[in-house]
Amino acid sequence: MITVQISKDGKPLIWSAEVTVFLYVFVEWIRLREEYRIVGGLIGVLPNLPNQEVLNGLPMSLLPEETTLLLEKNIICLKTFPSLSRCPGEGVVKAFKHHCRSVQVEQADQMKEERKSALLGLVDKIVEGRRRKRLGLDTKKKRKKGKSAENTDNDAEEKEKIVELLKPIEEIERKTVLDEELAKIPPLSRENTLVQTFTTYPWLSPEDACPVNWTFPSNEEERTRYLTFKDLWTKGFYITTGHKFGGDFLVYPGDPVKFHSHFIVVCVSYTNSMSVHQLISYGRLGSSVRKTVVLASLPQDSSEVKFQSIKWAGSSAVPFS
Repeated sequence: MITVQISKDGKPLIWSAEVTVFLYVFVEWIRLREEYRIVGGLIGVLPNLPNQEVLNGLPMSLLPEETTLLLEKNIICLKTFPSLSRCPGEGVVKAFKHHCRSVQVEQADQMKEERKSALLGLVDKIVEGRRRKRLGLDTKKKRKKGKSAENTDNDAEEKEKIVELLKPIEEIERKTVLDEELAKIPPLSRENTLVQTFTTYPWLSPEDACPVNWTFPSNEEERTRYLTFKDLWTKGFYITTGHKFGGDFLVYPGDPVKFHSHFIVVCVSYTNSMSVHQLISYGRLGSSVRKTVVLASLPQDSSEVKFQSIKWAGSSAVPFS
């Protein structure tokens, strides 16, 4: 698995133990998307909406082509950390326990502050209610419901005058009530503490880093895919995986958040023949989704990718250029 951190020279440091590349850090995700047009694919869940699959969150899974391109452009470096496969030492365990205690204290203080903010808006009503109860006055709701005698009304007016006399000590009473209400808040137990999920390993030692032997592309098919991706990226396109449309890549004129894809790119062998049935299938596919299907192939002993677009007659799809 791969995650991303910042190395000392400012490059994103990706550490890995497997082939698939995952990026966890939000800042680096934004940086790769805005500065380098690397989209990847979000495969995680949103922290505040974990029970849905419509909107995904970090980590971001990088395509092998994206990883190779970033390595080639010297934007990232790949590292693996063997210590992640070993049991943590005594120092790490002690640091983790200290962190858990700190988080519990921090959450307890935060909960108390939020409760205090909520009480500040209600303390006047609490003070008024306590005064009425102490002086034997009915609440406003009870007064509306009940019909009392004239002498009772006179008594109520007298007692309301007493309340008016007590107003000079209202600030003291407000503070007393606020302190009493805050004292009622039970201490936050460990069982009720929110558990923090680390997106990066906080006690990772840079000295333990080992280089990763990244071998993609390792064959002719992978080389065709990578050079196709690189060529399209060099032309300024945004590129994502094209599996949902039956292709290798989807090509966008701008950020996929703002634009629909224009092209479905299918990587094929330069020497293999293609049946008419297959060509018709690609043409109908592009027509039905209003996209242009582009066949990409790599001639032998060449690094220049050849593109051939297939557009159904009368289709409104954007021509490839």
